[in-house]
Amino acid sequence: MGTTVVGFRLGWDRKGRQATAVLTQAGVLHHSTGLLGLAPRPVRPHAPAAADPHPVPRQAVTLRRLYADLLHQGYTRVLIAPACVRLDTEEHPLHARPWGEHAPRAHPELIADFTGAAPAGPGSLEEALTAFYTEIGLTPRSRAATPPGPAVPPAVREGLRTLAEGRTLASRPRRGAGWTVTGTGVRLHVGPVGEELTHREVAELQAALTAWLRHRRHP
Repeated sequence: MGTTVVGFRLGWDRKGRQATAVLTQAGVLHHSTGLLGLAPRPVRPHAPAAADPHPVPRQAVTLRRLYADLLHQGYTRVLIAPACVRLDTEEHPLHARPWGEHAPRAHPELIADFTGAAPAGPGSLEEALTAFYTEIGLTPRSRAATPPGPAVPPAVREGLRTLAEGRTLASRPRRGAGWTVTGTGVRLHVGPVGEELTHREVAELQAALTAWLRHRRHP
C-alpha cells in the first residue's frame, strides 16, 4: 500500500553537513543527519503522543519548528525543497504505546525513498503541508485547533523567503553604518568594522525598534 510523506533536506555548506526530515501519514517524524555526499545517519523517530486525536497536525508543528531551527543553525542551502510524495515503502506499524521498548525504529529506507522520489525545483513548507493534508484526506476542520496569529506583513514574508533560499538581507549601502541578516545571525557594521549580535540582543533590538516605530506613528 505504501505511505504518503512530506519532508525536506537542507545542507550546511561551511561544515559540509546535511539534515533530512520526513513526516509520515501515521504522524511519525523521521530525521537523519550526516556529511554531504555520504549516506545520512538516521536517528530515533519521533512518534506522536499516544491517543492524540490530531497526531499529524501536531507533528507538523514540530516539523515547522525543526525547519526553522535548522535554518538558524546554518543549514541554509536547500538540497531538497519541501515536498509531499507518495511512496511505495511500507511504513513500520506504530504501537498503541509508542515509547520505551515499543518506540518507533529508525527507517532509513523510508528516508532514502523520499529523497529519491522528491521532485526537483523550489517549494515552500506550507505548500508541501497543504498538499500532504489533501493527499491523506485531512480537511481543515479536522486539524488541531490553534489560535490565529497576527498577519505577517509582505516585507516580512519576502524576508523569510530570502533567508530560506540561503540569501542575505542587507541595509542599503548609502551610509557607513548598516546591517546584514543571514540564516545564521545578524551583524551590525560601521564601515569595515562589524559585530555579530546574540539571539537575545536581536530580540531586544527588534522590541526597541518596534516600540520606536509605534511611537513615531502615534506621537
